[in-house]
Parts: sequence; C-alpha cells; structure tokens
Amino acid sequence: GINAEYGASWETTKRKPKRKKRPPTPGPIDNLPKNRENDNYGIDPEVIKDIQKQTNFDKVEVKKLYEVFSEIAPNGTVDEPTFKKALGKLQQCGLNNLEDTPFGERLFHLLDTNGDNVVDLQEFICGLSLLCKGTLEEKLALSFKAYDLDGNGYITKDELALMFKSAWLAGFKALCTTHANEEVNMEDLNEFSEEMASLFAENAFETLDANSDGKLSFEEFKEFAMAEPKITATLNGFKKEVNITFF
Repeated sequence: GINAEYGASWETTKRKPKRKKRPPTPGPIDNLPKNRENDNYGIDPEVIKDIQKQTNFDKVEVKKLYEVFSEIAPNGTVDEPTFKKALGKLQQCGLNNLEDTPFGERLFHLLDTNGDNVVDLQEFICGLSLLCKGTLEEKLALSFKAYDLDGNGYITKDELALMFKSAWLAGFKALCTTHANEEVNMEDLNEFSEEMASLFAENAFETLDANSDGKLSFEEFKEFAMAEPKITATLNGFKKEVNITFF
C-alpha cells in the first residue's frame, strides 16, 4: 500500500503582454567564482572574443564561465554525467533557475549541437547564454526543442506527458531530500507521476491542439508556454513548484 500522501497539480498564469527585448543586464553569472591566481586560465584572448560575439555575455562573464568549465573539463569536453555535476556547480553560483529542473538530461543534448555526445567550451557557454540572457523567442525555441524529443518539429501527446512526468519527479525528488520518510516508495511515486502526466497531457491537448491534428506546432506550444505553466508536486503536505519552460 501507499502510506505517504502525495499529489500533483498544474497551473498557468494569465498571458502577459509581449515583452520587449532589453539589453543584457548583470545576472546570476555575476555570482560565479572570481578570477583566481591564474587569472587567464590559459585562455586564448581570441577564443574569448569569438565566443563573446556569439553570446549575450560580456568578456568578464565568459572568462568566469571558462573557469568553471576548466574545473570540470580538464580535457576540454564534458560527457552527460559530468555535465550534471556542472549544473550543480553553476546552481551553487547563483543559477537558481536550473535548480530541480526537469530538463537536466534534455539540456545536455540541446547544448550538444554537433551531436558528438560531449559538450565543449563553446557549446557550454553559448547554451548558457540562451538560458540566462536569451530573448523571449530564444527561450521559447529552446523550450520547444526540449519537449520535441525526436526533433521532428512537433510535440506529440506522449512527448508532452514525458516532460510533465519529468517535472513531477523533479519536484518529488526535491521534496524527498528535505521532507521524505521511510514510507515514501519511489516506485509508487514514479507510477503516480506517469499516471498524472498522461491525464494532464490529455487535458492539455484538448485546449492546445487548435487544429486537432494530434500534435503541437511551435505556434500552438507558444500559447501554452506564454501562460508560464508550472506543476506542483505535493508530498505529505509539503509543496514544490517546478517551472516547465526555460523562462
């Protein structure tokens, strides 16, 4: 039997007016470790300049991110397990929007733009630029790609359900860290999350799939994402909200 009490819900907010693009402003990256004794970490100034041109980060921010990358990737690239550790290090430095994210695994593959199963310095910094300082449209596009698991340009009901499930499991995982007890059964939580995700995806599609073709286009997904959807995981009376887009 299931002794722990848990539940799930989701909500959206009233759609806000289209946001105007603002110039880059200091953000969480400014909380990254300061330059240490080896100030340049062997960085080629031309590499920094080139990467900076491709991102919304300034020169100082790119150098700080290089320091973090050099710590976790002495050989110049990171694989998926190491990438997850990198997210943890960045969270400690102030990137709170990545905390308890349901997109951890997807984010690695999204940043691995050349598909070689590792993330290099340029992919790492350019990807974080989209997450931290990207425009609304860029974050919408990244969110869409996160849901579009097979990369065919559409989101199916099953793909939507899988991301909902990941979000609830991320919420439950966070709650288990601080509020769990011996009665919590992860197998039960997984089954519960899957059932709820399927139900909510079914209901969401009734509203979102405007042309009833069984899949969501980017424009249909945009209507969903602009409502800033969140799911709430509940465990023994404690609640955890999880954002299910990148903004």
